[in-house]
Parts: sequence; structure tokens; C-alpha cells
Amino acid sequence: MIRSAVQRGAALVSRVRSTGLAGDTAWGLMIEASQLISSLAIFTMLGKALDPIGYGNYASLYATILPLATLAAAGVTLAMIQHTLREQEDLKSALRSFLTITVASGLVLTVAGVLLASKIVPSLSIAAIGSIAIVEFITAPIGQLAAAAVLVKVSYKNAAKVRLIPIVARLIVVVVLFSIDRLTIASLGLTFLAVSTALSLGALIVVARRHHLSSLPGRMQLKHLRSSVVYSIGIMGLAYQNDGDKTVLAANYKDNPVNGWYAAAYRIVGFGLLPVGTLTAVTQKRFLEQSNSKPGQQLKQSIRFAVVVAIYGLVFGLIVLAMAPLLPIVLGEDFRPSVPMVRWLVPLVVLRGLASFPLNGLMGLGKTFARTVLLVVSAVVSMGLYIVLIPRYSWKGAAVGTVISETLLAVGAWTLLVIYQRRADREAVARETVSDLVRRARVRSTDHPAVASQSAGRPGGLSGYDGDRPIRERELRRGNAEATTTNDVRGERPVFQQSTPLLEEPWQDPSATVPTRR
Repeated sequence: MIRSAVQRGAALVSRVRSTGLAGDTAWGLMIEASQLISSLAIFTMLGKALDPIGYGNYASLYATILPLATLAAAGVTLAMIQHTLREQEDLKSALRSFLTITVASGLVLTVAGVLLASKIVPSLSIAAIGSIAIVEFITAPIGQLAAAAVLVKVSYKNAAKVRLIPIVARLIVVVVLFSIDRLTIASLGLTFLAVSTALSLGALIVVARRHHLSSLPGRMQLKHLRSSVVYSIGIMGLAYQNDGDKTVLAANYKDNPVNGWYAAAYRIVGFGLLPVGTLTAVTQKRFLEQSNSKPGQQLKQSIRFAVVVAIYGLVFGLIVLAMAPLLPIVLGEDFRPSVPMVRWLVPLVVLRGLASFPLNGLMGLGKTFARTVLLVVSAVVSMGLYIVLIPRYSWKGAAVGTVISETLLAVGAWTLLVIYQRRADREAVARETVSDLVRRARVRSTDHPAVASQSAGRPGGLSGYDGDRPIRERELRRGNAEATTTNDVRGERPVFQQSTPLLEEPWQDPSATVPTRR
């Protein structure tokens, strides 16, 4: 028994290595480890440089901006990956089209984000809000498109290298500003803007030259805009589900330390979500590249990854519950009220992992619209819960609303995946059956002397044509016969295809020509 388990484990490791998943996952973990270190350092230094109210304003600003940033960043990137990987479009023209979409949408969203954030967080300056908005809406998305182009052209590992550069640069900026005692939201935003602009444009130019692409925006294609909108709306819904609680909390408790406490607790739990995001990002390409030729392929793949993430989430949750009292040591006694908030938010890690991979499975099945509808509905429900619960129950209402909405999203995602996977399996069986019947009918028709004499010289080796005019062929067979109508591949003319052997009746002369009717 132990020996067989070891053999199965070795076979699994061998399969993982052969598919390249191990290397991609290692690079993904490196990205997330860098992100984790950077986020933890930024979180710690901002917590020390700003009081709970100031950190709450910073978190509220990002909670307002990030959901809108999906319209210019994540949705556009996923749409380009789909069109170039799944639909095999030319990367050069696609990249130019998506660059235009990114820049145009980013300019509009920058104005909208500044206006909205100035209402939600009125204590922040326009310089602080505007600089961070430009980074999240324009410069960072351009860098993400460059990384996506490398993903399509080369591999996830090479794309991870491109993504790693701005993460490290962000950390360096925060460390430098903190060391010279200049770490404020405004200085952070303006410095981010300068560094992000240089890095994103530099990455785009280098990637374009190395892979013979163009770094200039081009004609925007309508199908690209449509796909970007579909993906962006869904991801924006997920973003509002993630950050809507902090936005509603900030709107109801302006300049209140509860915003900073809750944001700190959410950040601690968010650290546990980084490996989940890594595995989700690493496997997206594999979900899209699957041919769906095997029954239940996307469903089985989603289950395998979800089980791993669920186990990880349970372990992480136990660790966080045990380590939560140490939070004031990291951030200071001002953040002690965050400890019970962390405990309320722990289930989020398991629930998010359970929802991520069925959403990838829906992408693999090509059901992006259904996926978007699900995310939008889930976002609407979550925002409704936040609006109802937060004014009455403060941060507890935010935590409860988050857990309920994540649970509903996971249940809905698995339900849709099961339904569409079964439908895809039935369609695959039907296509295979029709293909098999066509193949068998053509073989048998050439073997039957009556049909062979009638079909000689005609398209596809089947009878049913008189000159250029389609006709219906009458076949005689013994017993119950079943026939289906199909199209000739070359002529697109209807022909009559039978799925049972051609057997002559006792009164029929086998050498006679099968009568036809015009």
C-alpha cells in the first residue's frame, strides 16, 4: 500500500515536471513572495509613519480606485491572452489594439477615479489621489500588457521576470522614503508615478524590440473592446466584492480609526491569499489551452487545484488564529483592535480558493459571459450586504457581508461549472457520434456495388448529385433504418447519409442501380 502510494506520488511529480507547471509555479511563488515581502514592508512602514486614521485613508483610496483599475488593467490583459492563445490571433496587431484600449480607458478612468475618491476620502490632496490614479489606470496596465505579451510569446517564467521589476521598485521607493522620514501618501504617489512610468514604458519597448512587436498603439478592434469589457466587468465585480466593504465603511465612518483597524486586519488575511492568487494566475494559461477533448476535463482540473488550496487555507487559518495577538507588536498598540477583526476574516482564504478555480474552468470552457454575469451578480449582492450591515454593525457587518458573499460566489461558480461541463461533454459526444457515422457511411457506401456505381466521380464519394443540382437519394434497407442529413464539406450541398449497413431487399437485384429522384 505504501509502495503504491509512493509510486503514485512519483508519477504525479513526473507529470507536473513534464508539463512545466512546477517551474511556472516556482516563479509564481517567487513573484508572490516578493509581493508578500513588499506588501508587508509597505504595510509596516505605513502603519508606523501614519496613524490609524491616515492608514485608513490610504486603504480607502485604494479600495475606491482598484475596482475601476480592472477596466484598464486585468480585464484587458486577460482579453489579450484569450485572443492570442485560445483564438490564435496575431500578437503584434492584438497588442497595438489593446494598448489603445488601455490608454483610452485609463484616461477616462483617471478623471472618474479622482472625482470619486475625492468624495470618499476628502482629506487627501488631489496630488496624492491623482498620482496614484494615473499609476493604477495607465502606467501599471501598460507594464502588465508587456508581461502578457511575453507570456503569450514565450512562457509564464519569462513574464514573471517582467512582473517582478515593478514589485521590487515599489519596495525600494517605500524603504527610501521611510528612511528619510518623507513617507506620506502624496510623496508615495508622486514617486510611484515617476518610477512606474519609466519602468512600464521601458518594459514595453524592450519586449516589442525583442519579439518583433510594436510598442505604439494601433487601431482598436471592436472584438477586442468587447472582450475587454466582458472580462473587466466581471473582474470589477470581484474587486468591488473584495474592496466594497472598506469603501462603504470609509463612507460611513469618515476619519474614524476603525477604517485603519479593519484595513490592517484585511491586509493580514490578504497575505494568505497571495499563494492562492499565484496558483490561479499560473494555471490560467493551462485552462485556456485545454482542448476539452476529454470528458469532465475542466471540472476535474478545477477540483484538483481547489482541494490543494482548501487544505492550504485551513492550515493558514489555524496559523493566523494563533498568531493574531502578535499584530500589535508589528504595527504598534494603536492597532490592537485589529486582532478580533483578523479572526472574523480568516474563512476568506478558504472561500476565495474554492471560488477561483471554477472561474478558471469557465474561462477554459469559453463561458466568459456566464462568468461575468456570476461575478456581477455576486458583487451586487455583496454591495447590498455591505450597505445594509455596515451602518448598523460597523466592521462586524463588513466581515459578515464578506464571508456571505464569498460563499455565494463559490457555490455559484461550482454550479455553473458543473452545468456547462456536462453540456460540453454532451456536445463532444454528439460531435464524435456524427463524425463516426459520416466516416462509417462513406466507407460502406464505397464498398456497396449499387451505391459505388451511383457515386463514382461525385464529391465525397457519396451519391446524391445530378450535375450541379442537389437531389435526395432513396436507399432501400432491411429492418428499421436510421438516416441523418449532413452537408458535403466541399459543396455544402445536402446529402443523405445512412447509419446502418446497406442491405438489399430480397426482391432487389444487387447489381441494379439505386433509383434516384430529382
